[in-house]
Amino acid sequence: MFSTFFINICVMITFMYVSGIIAKFYSIRLPFPSLRVQLIGGLLFGIYGTVLMNYSFPLNETTIVDLRHLAIVTAAVYLGGLASVITGLVLSVLRILMFGISSSAIDAGFVMTLIGLSGVYFAYASWSRLTKIITMNLLGITLIFIILMLNTDSMNSLMKVYPLQMTISFVGGIFIYFIAEFINKSNEMLFLLERRASTDHLTNLSNRRQFEKSLQLELQRARDYQQKLSLLAIDIDRFKKVNDTYGHSAGDAVLKQLGQLLVEHARSADIVSRNGGEEFAILLLDCGHRQAVATAESIRQAVEKYHFALPDGHTTRLTISIGVAVYPDHCDDDDDFFEQADRALYEAKNTGRNRVCALTFRSLPLTL
Repeated sequence: MFSTFFINICVMITFMYVSGIIAKFYSIRLPFPSLRVQLIGGLLFGIYGTVLMNYSFPLNETTIVDLRHLAIVTAAVYLGGLASVITGLVLSVLRILMFGISSSAIDAGFVMTLIGLSGVYFAYASWSRLTKIITMNLLGITLIFIILMLNTDSMNSLMKVYPLQMTISFVGGIFIYFIAEFINKSNEMLFLLERRASTDHLTNLSNRRQFEKSLQLELQRARDYQQKLSLLAIDIDRFKKVNDTYGHSAGDAVLKQLGQLLVEHARSADIVSRNGGEEFAILLLDCGHRQAVATAESIRQAVEKYHFALPDGHTTRLTISIGVAVYPDHCDDDDDFFEQADRALYEAKNTGRNRVCALTFRSLPLTL
């Protein structure tokens, strides 16, 4: 009997590690995952609990004892109310399908559904996760005890099993908590490292490394779907003067605000990055020459009119120059694409700054 409950705990811990690997692979974040994640997670934990039923201890011919309710508890605390309800329903249905219809199966299904529904409250209660696990686990153990009493004729047989089940369930719930917290913190650290590797620390925009990856990816997509792709190379005019006049903290404040301004004037699908110093870039997806130039001009005017707040309470104004390149009008590959945008930016700088420039289209060979 002890070995059966011990196997239940080992199986559940194994499932927790598998879930952690899935969460890391698909970058699932806590708390409150999306409804889609809760739906899939609920089905997954329902299967986990069903596996635990295969390692159950028979109390009599129709009644089995195991720790499947811990799957519902874990789903509620770490995924959400929807996941808890789905896990409970899956366990209820599969209990009947696997062991046949009986009063014990119906009662067990009712209890699992009830525990799943209670998970909606526990999922969104303003308690610590450990408190939620302990409280919901105790509720589940109590409900299970009531059902076991209704489905057994021998209290002696029940009391030989139930104290051990209650003890292992309680200890197992706490053990699962520490395992889940360890997995969650490890995944969070990995997400943070990945974000830092691809994000500019000052503006929270994509950095140069991430921009180059995005550029290659979007160019390939533009080739595959025969779409236009535009690139805006942006540089702040005379930015050194801001640093020299107001200090580097003021320069950082200007860069942050400019990054936010660029995001606000780009479309949600466009990719905005800071490529170093006062250099920024925007990838305009599925965007041709005319629309790209119009977008660049809109951004230039917005920056020209904007009053940048400085740390000392003063404001300053500045301008930007923008170079525009369009695939496939100006280039074929990613290196040439960025070079064409940079050449257009250089032209904007050399012809007076505070302007948008785009190179003339390249001449393409005629096809017969």
